[in-house]
Amino acid sequence: MSVEDQLCHNLEKILKLQKSLHQIALKKTEIIKADNIDALGELMKDELKHIKAIEVLNNEREKIQHQLANEISISPQSLTISDLLSSDKIQDKEKLRNLQQQLVDQMKILKEINELNQDLLQHSLNFVNLNLDLLLGQQESSNYNDQSSDETQSINRSIFDSKA
Repeated sequence: MSVEDQLCHNLEKILKLQKSLHQIALKKTEIIKADNIDALGELMKDELKHIKAIEVLNNEREKIQHQLANEISISPQSLTISDLLSSDKIQDKEKLRNLQQQLVDQMKILKEINELNQDLLQHSLNFVNLNLDLLLGQQESSNYNDQSSDETQSINRSIFDSKA
């Protein structure tokens, strides 16, 4: 398999994991809406596995890109797929460009869903905090004694007792 084919194969694996991560993010939205904390925890474990797998594949991709850059005489410093596409020595530019675009699109969608999930979680947290504030406020109110009247009565008694 050529280095260029290895890169495309690697990007296809990353894309597959990104699509799977997209499905997880959609499930996460529904779980957050349903307030199912246990299911959210399990789903986040699965999400973390996907993220770690993507990290491994990204590290492999960087190595493949550097190897490809050396083969086609491009500087491997901060090399991007766009840099590779600008080279005349890349044979299957269309496939590489297509994979790049799919990955970019997938990441945009994933980012939007994650922002929605973050907003939903923040609203849930605000709701919980509001309820806690209301509950704590009610407890203080129900246990509240007007200490100023108690002090006045005890002061009045002590003054009264001393006069007698």
